[in-house]
Amino acid sequence: MRFFKTFQSFSLFLILLANITSTKDYFVFSAESKKTTDKENAKSLRDYVPQAGVFPPKGVGVHYAGDLVVSDPINRRGGLRHENNEQRHYFAMLPYGMVWYHGAPADIRDIPWGTHMHGRFLLPPKGEEETIPRLDDKKLRRYPLSKYNHALLLEDTVSFYSRRGRTWKVVGIEQGTGPARLLKLSVEPIGPEIEGGINKPIRFNIDPATRVWKNKSLVKMDQVKAGQKIHVNLTWGPFKSQATTDIWLDEESLKAHTEIQRQRHIKQMRSRFLPGWVDAVKNNDTGGGEVTVTLFGGMDSSLYNDITKKRGTLKICNAETTLRTWGYHQEYSVPSGIIELKETKNPPLGSSGIQLRLSLNRMLDGFRPGRIIRVRGPWTYVLLAHDEWIMNEEALKESKKMKLP
Repeated sequence: MRFFKTFQSFSLFLILLANITSTKDYFVFSAESKKTTDKENAKSLRDYVPQAGVFPPKGVGVHYAGDLVVSDPINRRGGLRHENNEQRHYFAMLPYGMVWYHGAPADIRDIPWGTHMHGRFLLPPKGEEETIPRLDDKKLRRYPLSKYNHALLLEDTVSFYSRRGRTWKVVGIEQGTGPARLLKLSVEPIGPEIEGGINKPIRFNIDPATRVWKNKSLVKMDQVKAGQKIHVNLTWGPFKSQATTDIWLDEESLKAHTEIQRQRHIKQMRSRFLPGWVDAVKNNDTGGGEVTVTLFGGMDSSLYNDITKKRGTLKICNAETTLRTWGYHQEYSVPSGIIELKETKNPPLGSSGIQLRLSLNRMLDGFRPGRIIRVRGPWTYVLLAHDEWIMNEEALKESKKMKLP
């Protein structure tokens, strides 16, 4: 009897031990499975292919930073140089791709060459694979990020950091060592850690070409003191360093530059109209119809207000993925009125969250789901230069592919 009880207890012990081992294996398997799933999800986001009529989900693509050394402002394209001995990273802006300069909405044409830019880059959309000429296999292995060549977001240094709550604390100015022996501005980051950003103390090059701003005016370098909180813009420096082009010693000075860029942006968009794409189309039996459009993001709020709040007669014209319109878009755009307005809070990157259902007295061929359009608010007529329009099929064909310098 005693033997039986002992055997029974031992059996229960073995069963319990087996369960513990099984549970341990389960947790190990679950952890490994989660790691695999996380890696697959990360790869899926990184290699996301943009689709017409669909804004990309959060976290897609890759971060890349470099100085703007090539630009095609009419077709919204350019090239970044990460370091002095690296292949240029050529890119095209997605139609809903957004640009920021000095903390305000901007366009490629507003960015001076040499400005250090941060970008979020995606694989090319279907049908746009040849827009940026592909590197040969040898170069592609060396520069794997080059295939991510369509920009969702592009920002200069001060926009990239300030829009995410980052400033810099001055540690001091010191003499650099090495062959260049340049003066150095030693700073520490203040604020959150930022993906793709500088998240540790660093020294930037400074020289007589560095512009120092205080109380909206240029001042001398001796106004830079240890302990100050500052903003900076950067450019290339020798030996893999970065140099300052501008130092803002107070928020007032930065806001003045932001306002200048904001007004430049407003002026440009009023003559070229707000871009968006077609969500849905309804044709009337007797001509005309309805077009539902979503406006792209990254524009000044006053421009959206002109359209959504003033509610006057609008005009709509078709455009291409470069946002270029066909010839004389002012004259040939179609008068329209708002039937319905929907606004979505916290829209995905690239979207304004503003959707308009418009009535039209005639339909253009370009008014199709997924196609690009531009909407004109109550703005003064401006005649654009002819090379900004697409005048014929030959011009359209030429615009489809970036010509590398």
